[in-house]
Amino acid sequence: MISPEDEVEIRGLGHAFEVAWNTHDMDALASLVTHGVDFVHVGGGWLGGRDVVRKYHAERHATQFKNSVHRTTGMTIRPLTPEICVAHVRWNNSGDTDPDGTPRQPREGIFTWVVRHINGRWLIDVAHNTNIRPEVGPEHRKPVS
Repeated sequence: MISPEDEVEIRGLGHAFEVAWNTHDMDALASLVTHGVDFVHVGGGWLGGRDVVRKYHAERHATQFKNSVHRTTGMTIRPLTPEICVAHVRWNNSGDTDPDGTPRQPREGIFTWVVRHINGRWLIDVAHNTNIRPEVGPEHRKPVS
């Protein structure tokens, strides 16, 4: 339902998110989402709109994420229409802290993204992020490529 070129571009969003995160370039990160994005971060807060996503992440990258390293480790893509897909993006993160400065253990998680093809580009229109708890067994971890 989507072309191989579209799939490459959607997978490129995962790489671009990783690069923006690791270089702490929140303008680049914000450029990956639509103006009206709905973004639920890993802590459960809802961020509405590109500018709010940029500001929220810039504030955290100045503090608790300033030494973090994010890796996109896989992605599955399910087309819903020729211009809308659901992507499940596996990731891991290390080097971040809790808001009080306490170091966090490395962790892994899953983003669920609804991506839309708008004006010739694929952009993240909806994002929901969650940590994968250590007790989640392999039988409940869908493999991603």
